[in-house]
Amino acid sequence: MTGAGETKARRSPQQRQRDERLVLLLKALERAADAGAECPSNEDLGRTLGYSGPSKVSDLIALLEVAGLITCARGRSSRVITIVKTGRSTAGEVKFSRRKGGWTVDMDAILMDAIAEGLTFHAAGDILRKSKNSCISRFRTLSATLGHQAA
Repeated sequence: MTGAGETKARRSPQQRQRDERLVLLLKALERAADAGAECPSNEDLGRTLGYSGPSKVSDLIALLEVAGLITCARGRSSRVITIVKTGRSTAGEVKFSRRKGGWTVDMDAILMDAIAEGLTFHAAGDILRKSKNSCISRFRTLSATLGHQAA
C-alpha cells in the first residue's frame, strides 16, 4: 500500500503545477463569489494563474466542474460560477436563449455529456427530442467552436 507522500512523489512537475493552479483558481472564484462580484474573465484569471494567455483557464474551470467543486452556467458573454461547498455564486445572469435549430445552452450540455458518456447520437436525440442528424450537426458545430475542449 502506498502512502500519500509516495503518491505525491509520483506526480510529474506539470501535474503539480496544474494542481497548484487549480487551487489558485478555486480561491479566486471563491473570493469573487464571496464578494458577490462578477466572475473574473479568462484573461484576468490567466494572469492570476501565470498563463501567457486565457485559453487554458477554460480547461481548468472544466476540471473544477468535473471534480464537483463548482458549477458553471455559461452564456454568450458571461458565466456564473457557484461554489458547491458554500453555495455562493458570482454575480451576473446567464440568459438561456434559443439558438439556431432550437438548441439551448442546456441542450448543448446534455448532448455533450451524452456523447462523452458513450451514448449514440440516436440515443442522445431521444433524450433531447431531436433527430439523430440534428444531434450530429449540432455536435459538429460545437466541436468546431470548442476545439480541443470538445474532445
